[in-house]
Amino acid sequence: MADEGSSATTTGHAPIAGPLASGTTPSLTLARSLNCDSNALLSMPPFDLFVAQLSSDSTEARVDAMKKLSIVGDAMGTKDTIEKLIPYLNDTIAKSEDSDEDDEILLLLAGQLAELVPGLVPGYEAMPLLPTLERLCCIDETVVRDKAVETFNKIVPLLLPGGKYADGMPFGLLRTTAQRLASADWFTAKVSAAGVLPTMYAFWNAHAPRGAAADEVRREFRILFKDLSEDDTPMVRRSAAKNLGRFVEAVAGLTKSADEMIKSGVAQPAVADENKRLVTFEIVPIFQALSADEQDSVRLLAVSCAGSVGCGLAREPSVTADVVLPVVRGGCADLSWRVRHNLSKAFATVTGSLGFVGPKHIARQTEDSEAEVRAAAVENIARMAQLGGADLFKAHIAPLLPALADDLVMEVRSKLAQTLMDCCDPSICTALTDEIILQEFRPLLENFLNDEFAEVQLHILSKLSRVSHLLGQMDVVVNSILQMARAQNWRVRDAVGRLLPFLAEARGVSFFEDHLLEPWLKIMSDQVADVRAACIAGMPKLLSVCGSEWIMQEILPNYTRMYDESQSYLTRITVLRSFAALAEKDGENALNISDTLMDQIVSLMLRGLTDSVPNVRLIAARGLGLVTISGQCDSGVMKSKIVPALNDLVHQEQDIDCRYQCQLALEAKV
Repeated sequence: MADEGSSATTTGHAPIAGPLASGTTPSLTLARSLNCDSNALLSMPPFDLFVAQLSSDSTEARVDAMKKLSIVGDAMGTKDTIEKLIPYLNDTIAKSEDSDEDDEILLLLAGQLAELVPGLVPGYEAMPLLPTLERLCCIDETVVRDKAVETFNKIVPLLLPGGKYADGMPFGLLRTTAQRLASADWFTAKVSAAGVLPTMYAFWNAHAPRGAAADEVRREFRILFKDLSEDDTPMVRRSAAKNLGRFVEAVAGLTKSADEMIKSGVAQPAVADENKRLVTFEIVPIFQALSADEQDSVRLLAVSCAGSVGCGLAREPSVTADVVLPVVRGGCADLSWRVRHNLSKAFATVTGSLGFVGPKHIARQTEDSEAEVRAAAVENIARMAQLGGADLFKAHIAPLLPALADDLVMEVRSKLAQTLMDCCDPSICTALTDEIILQEFRPLLENFLNDEFAEVQLHILSKLSRVSHLLGQMDVVVNSILQMARAQNWRVRDAVGRLLPFLAEARGVSFFEDHLLEPWLKIMSDQVADVRAACIAGMPKLLSVCGSEWIMQEILPNYTRMYDESQSYLTRITVLRSFAALAEKDGENALNISDTLMDQIVSLMLRGLTDSVPNVRLIAARGLGLVTISGQCDSGVMKSKIVPALNDLVHQEQDIDCRYQCQLALEAKV
């Protein structure tokens, strides 16, 4: 008798085709919610099925339909989506009465509309979506409004260029939308208005025809934003403070955010005199008022926009010193720790936007009574060092480090350990010389490696390779690393294992033989797989540093003995993976394996192919594939040993995964 699964096949049920294809037949729940059988569902057009689901009393069916809105649109095509699907959503869904069960559906709708543009619906055809998004921007549920604003801000910049609009469109629709949202009676629409005004202002800058009419609309937008910043409702002022940075950048005509410009180190783009005047006389008062708001939830968002205000003023020191710096000082001394914390998180961007670097202001933040504020300030040290240069770092930041390194709160020490290693990362900071690193960082690194918390140790160990060329001058650091090879925390042992090849490079091969070989072999035999993998990953580096001859004399005999004496197949797998890793390149260094070493690698891999455990045979076959790809193996060995062994295993192997790896290895030969 056929089972239940096969009976479905014999009755002719096939997976749903088209927009709702999921690889299964229609569920009974879905069929019952639509009051029709599954056969009817199969023949139902995508749009009709979508409408039927959304009209159902079943919340499950309605949610399922909305999750697949973009799929339904793909099935219908661009034309039908614009002419049928979007008008239906605008007339039906967005006008439905608010209810708790509808919030999830409205949230999904706001997100799915973003998926339609520009992949299915071109940007210049997306204007019909704006009325629906406007209604969603007025919903009481916060997450729905936020998602609607996010989608609105994605679609508006895509409306132009292109498209055939009626006279005054899409500018007229955007203007009236801003007016309705900002002048609504209920605060929810005003909160959303503050979120979309920066995007609308930037859209006018990019596409509106030059002239008095466009200038008047921009002036109206500035007035609307000012009114929102002075609204009686704290939530509206909070939204204005949250979006103030983007609005400043739009008024100044900047195309990149302040954070992007400061982080990338690009030169400050020119700001037109008229835009600078508008920022100075219209936006700066808003910034100052919000930064002094009675609600700390407003102030914390406003002060973090100081970087955008500084960039909007073209980072002119004479102006920012009078306008931005007093607000920064006030934020550093604010009675609310949340304000100080938010300012600390953006401190590097704020300081970089001033046009002059005053790292002395970070001292107040790093000495704050709240650990969260100190930790956030510490994270900015690497970027501050890059902005200020070596001299200012030594004068203002370096004196703060010893006290921070002894902070009683682990999170502060952890952040400091992380940022110190970021100071040694060329992609973040190139201002500090090796001399400064040795003088200022070496004592701190020694303390951090002996910290009682593994998290602090790991921040140093995992990135210490960035200063591997200096490890020859850090004896205490090296001794601490050797002691940590026996640490109880396996993550520490893993980090040590990954670091040992760099120590060999810094201190020489003889040092590795005398001091590092024993810890290396212990890590190789560790009970934790990830720790053993650290040694495997380090083999290419070790070969590059020490050479083939040394590997054959010191490493391979020990590995072969481990393989011979192994009681667990996991040990044999580790040894095979280590041998195979020798056939991989170390970064950009050329792969240079001697013929003798390659013969030993091939011999052990062939031995692994005959192991009784399938996992070992699989790893051996994969290793032979790496050997083949490397191009270092002699063609005679390939023809006489490797290819015949792999061919035999392909025909004899019972395990499908092993056969697959053997086939891959043979294909690599081609």
